[in-house]
Amino acid sequence: MNGAHSHSAVGLKSAAASVVKWVDGVIVAASVVLAITAISVMFVALMADVVVRYFTNQGMGWPTEMPNILFPWLVMSGVVLAAQRGQHVAVKALTGWLGRMSNRLLALAHQILIVATFFYLAWVGLEVLEITGTEVYPVTGITAHWAYLAMIVGFVGLGITAITTFVHLLIADDPLAVRIHHAEEDV
Repeated sequence: MNGAHSHSAVGLKSAAASVVKWVDGVIVAASVVLAITAISVMFVALMADVVVRYFTNQGMGWPTEMPNILFPWLVMSGVVLAAQRGQHVAVKALTGWLGRMSNRLLALAHQILIVATFFYLAWVGLEVLEITGTEVYPVTGITAHWAYLAMIVGFVGLGITAITTFVHLLIADDPLAVRIHHAEEDV
């Protein structure tokens, strides 16, 4: 019976690891696509405006509104990517003093705090969307809530990243190895 219990625990651990890996992959892919799209559209729009201004001494107008709409998407996708890669600034003063189990409990408690904080911020952000829905960019006619939506999507991405980190912490042999940043991967 003990062997069957051990076998099912390994299977559950493996299934959890697979699901979490897939969720993390989706978050990373979505963040990369958002970042590349936002910076590309901003670059092309502003470059087109420069070219038009050079030949006509008049701007097109709408490209100057693109950074207001797209820059929050670029920033929040970068924040979520940094969380996925373990690249946020972290204070590790306590981890050297604590044992493996204490480090695991501290990290799990930290992820619970992160989940609660970012899902709460996403919820509050929905109220901000209602307020900003009346603000309209004059040339494009796009409402400001598209820019503020980036914050909500980013907060949800950070909350989901904290959930997957929580699962990683539960199944990892060494809690200090979870979401560790490896500089050699940045090349």
